[in-house]
Amino acid sequence: MLFILPLNIWSDSNIDGQTVTFTQFINEMAGCTRYTTFENVKIRYKMPDDKEGMDKRFNGGEPELYISQSIRLLNCDFDVDYWLVLRNITFNDYFAVANSTPLKAIFKECTFKKTLRFYNNNIDFIDLDSCKLEHGFKFFRNDVKDRLTFKNCSISVNPNLFGDTDALDMEPRLFRFANKQNGFDVDIADCVFDLPENLRNNPQFFLTLTESDFKNLSLTGNTFNCTVDLSESTVGNAFVTNECKYNGSLVLDAFNINPINTRVQWSTVANNRISIFDHKLQKTYNGNSVDSIGSEVRFASLISCYANFYNAFKSQGNRIAANSCYVEWKDIETRYLDRQYTSGVDKSIFFNYLMNVFLKTFCDYGTNPLKAIQIAFYVLLFFAGIYFFFPYSILSFHKRTMFDQLKIYGKYLSSPQTLLEIEDSVIAKENKTPTYDEYMSFVTESKGKVPWYFNLFGKPLYFLELIRNKPTKLFYKLIDIFPDEWETMSQTKKVIATVMYGMVFMLTVVWFFLIHVLDSVALSLNVFSTLGFGQIPIKGIPRYLTILEGFIGWFLLSIFSVSLISQVIQ
Repeated sequence: MLFILPLNIWSDSNIDGQTVTFTQFINEMAGCTRYTTFENVKIRYKMPDDKEGMDKRFNGGEPELYISQSIRLLNCDFDVDYWLVLRNITFNDYFAVANSTPLKAIFKECTFKKTLRFYNNNIDFIDLDSCKLEHGFKFFRNDVKDRLTFKNCSISVNPNLFGDTDALDMEPRLFRFANKQNGFDVDIADCVFDLPENLRNNPQFFLTLTESDFKNLSLTGNTFNCTVDLSESTVGNAFVTNECKYNGSLVLDAFNINPINTRVQWSTVANNRISIFDHKLQKTYNGNSVDSIGSEVRFASLISCYANFYNAFKSQGNRIAANSCYVEWKDIETRYLDRQYTSGVDKSIFFNYLMNVFLKTFCDYGTNPLKAIQIAFYVLLFFAGIYFFFPYSILSFHKRTMFDQLKIYGKYLSSPQTLLEIEDSVIAKENKTPTYDEYMSFVTESKGKVPWYFNLFGKPLYFLELIRNKPTKLFYKLIDIFPDEWETMSQTKKVIATVMYGMVFMLTVVWFFLIHVLDSVALSLNVFSTLGFGQIPIKGIPRYLTILEGFIGWFLLSIFSVSLISQVIQ
């Protein structure tokens, strides 16, 4: 009974060592009643059997076919000119192909309830289109001439099948790929890799593409609800990852790519998804776990992953992605320096940490010069707000203050003089250097007695001076309607004057408020940019604040200049 028992568990097929058509071969698999190995079978395309059978199935003319038993193809020999094309077939048990040649296979709309495996085969290509792999995929030590593609597939594992078999190398895996032979193309597009939440940190269920050689590796439009492990693999030509959703980590330590032909959509791999994996501790490390990374070796490995992509972006001229990658890289470095300093491992790195913090705050490590200008703008307004409440001697727009202007209106209402008379007397007092008026008087009195160019260069400036005062005088003519003094006005006139000059009073306050704001900003800008007027036109405590603002301005403008030059050079 001990010798007979294994024979009841598995058996050889009825066509071992024979030559059969594709249609016959598929029908033999569907007719198996136990775990069956097809060994040394030659599969050849034969007209008209396969034209009627296999082609009709592939073109959608046959109902769904169920293969209920576990199937293994061993040392099978396929037609060199025709492909194994399977469509709308459900494999309810394990399906494995080993040591077969030359395999050219297309699986479309097929479902694999248990693991799909390919071992030690000589393969031209394998395409899986719109297939469901419900308990993982394994691909080991195959010699591939062309490609392996997955399109619109869903790959997952079924926890209910754990422990279903104790056969060699049959532990459950999500996606296990290993190729150390000649590189070939692997294209995974619009697929969903799904794992239960409790399995996502288990390295046994990583999407594993490690220690392999690829000619081209393309990951586009996929959803990875798992960790993707590309560590110690090499892509000889083009590595592409676009429009993917990495909901787990992306392990990239010792991942070797061609910088010129690498196309990475940075936004999909950003936010600390780039990781390394410590096989000894069975733990993943990324930018979110810098505090526990500890080892200098692990830190260097993580940084090298960022440098890999950063160099690729720079070599392609993608400055935006390169800057974003560099900022995340430097954020990790800053947290690492902070951890090293606060834990007492290395106290000498404090100033390195402090410099990183400064550069992050003011210009995103030199990648964003406009950030320094933005902060400079806020600093300038802050100091301008302080100067607004303190007296200073600079008046950039008006020669008189708000209080002097209000005194003119008050004097008009309290005296018999007109506004124009009062304004002319005030203007006369404001002329600190009467030399120009004296010159114009001289020219007027000496008309015909001096050469013409004395008038040519003098009068235009004189007329401009008159024009400058005309708007003010015109405004005074409009509101100069109360020739009487306030005390002698009738009650009606007092009411009208109160309303009218109340409005004038408010307009004057608002106008001079805006002018005072402008003067404060001009003073702050002068101090911030360290232009200077030979002296600081402010007294008291704010005078010391101008020194502080000047230092901050020098610092921020220096950072802006260096950052801008760095970006221009890039």
